[in-house]
Amino acid sequence: MKVLINIFITILVLLGLSYGITYLTHTKFIDYSFVIGMAATIIIWFSTSTGGFTSRHMDMTIQGTTGIRMEGQKYEFSPNIAFFTALAYTIIAFAAMLYHYRSYL
Repeated sequence: MKVLINIFITILVLLGLSYGITYLTHTKFIDYSFVIGMAATIIIWFSTSTGGFTSRHMDMTIQGTTGIRMEGQKYEFSPNIAFFTALAYTIIAFAAMLYHYRSYL
């Protein structure tokens, strides 16, 4: 049940963001849905991974400031259901965008 609620909330947030930007810019929904999905997928991926560039940079900053040696973390990505939902939304939005603009391609 918790997984379904998480999927539902993620889809609502993505649709809400897409609709909000569409409403503010007076454009079509299809124009921004792929971009919003891609941005959300990247943000979720970035926030659920450990040991990447940001972690190493923070460790070096702390080490340079305090002189305390920080243990390096191994890069690890643990995808959650929100990531997979945002990824599915992005893929569906990309396919819909390609179908919608097929005459231009």
